[in-house]
Amino acid sequence: MGANQSHQIPPVETNSNNEKNFSSEGSDHGKNGESAEKDMPIFPSPTGHEYDAIDKIQAELPSLIDEESQQQVDDYRDACNNGKGPMVACFATGEFLSMFEQKHMEAFKLFENTCFRPLGDKSPNGKEVDGKKAYPPACFNLAKMLMTGKGGVPVDRKRAYDVFDRACRAGHGGACHIQAKMLLSPPGALGKDIPYDPFKAMELYQGVCDLGDSVSCFTLAAMLLRGDKINKLAINASPEELQGKEPVKQRSNEDDRSAKADEDFEYIPRDPKRAEQLLQAACRTGAHAPSCFNLAVMYQNGDDGVPVDPTKAEEYKKKTEKAVQTLGGM
Repeated sequence: MGANQSHQIPPVETNSNNEKNFSSEGSDHGKNGESAEKDMPIFPSPTGHEYDAIDKIQAELPSLIDEESQQQVDDYRDACNNGKGPMVACFATGEFLSMFEQKHMEAFKLFENTCFRPLGDKSPNGKEVDGKKAYPPACFNLAKMLMTGKGGVPVDRKRAYDVFDRACRAGHGGACHIQAKMLLSPPGALGKDIPYDPFKAMELYQGVCDLGDSVSCFTLAAMLLRGDKINKLAINASPEELQGKEPVKQRSNEDDRSAKADEDFEYIPRDPKRAEQLLQAACRTGAHAPSCFNLAVMYQNGDDGVPVDPTKAEEYKKKTEKAVQTLGGM
């Protein structure tokens, strides 16, 4: 879900031989004359039919479940006992109903059942949250369905946020990451009931980063590199603009990219040293090419508290190229 913010650091350019050049200039978007920034975005509400085409294709495909796997599915369904059995059995049944039989409302009810169980429930892997037991993956799936309206589930972003929060507090890293993204949405963009709190988002990203999630490490690093000179909705910026070494350029095909004092956004103070540590973790933990690349640029140009280091710049340039070759792109 949109954690990649490497536009804050200049992109890799290629020459005629397809060799990468680590440029110190930001990329230029909006070449068709369209403004790169818009008025405050209001995210469109899902209709609930976004998955219909996929469901139709899946329904027309022949069943690929062999006899042994089908028996396991039946065993889980029997063990779930219409929501009275172990959480893991009901969760697995819900997954099967949604993915293979397109019975999304039935799956929704099972995810809801396993996210909110009585405190006395004896199912293994249940976590106590707010006086009830929760199975974190079920809460995560429940929140996603509330967010997207999949299968005719009524869209409820406020409840989706609350359930992501529940899943996060129960230890689900993916839920923490999405909750952080919601907290970073422009004020009001997801509705008046969704809080805007970048500092809480930073805490959530740090927690998931500490668990080894490279995208969360990278996203938090990008926040710490952006600073207070550039408008939050700006598509890109050069390192010199971010650091305040050069004035923010006014381009003919873009709105003003400078930060405005009267905006509703909170601006995070720059902390390149902490960003360096986060990018190192992301590059090391997940071979995350954008993080390796941003480190190469950082060491090539230097930043506040991070001296120029050609040796490290070359090291992370090679790590970037290796990650791109292995994973097929940035």
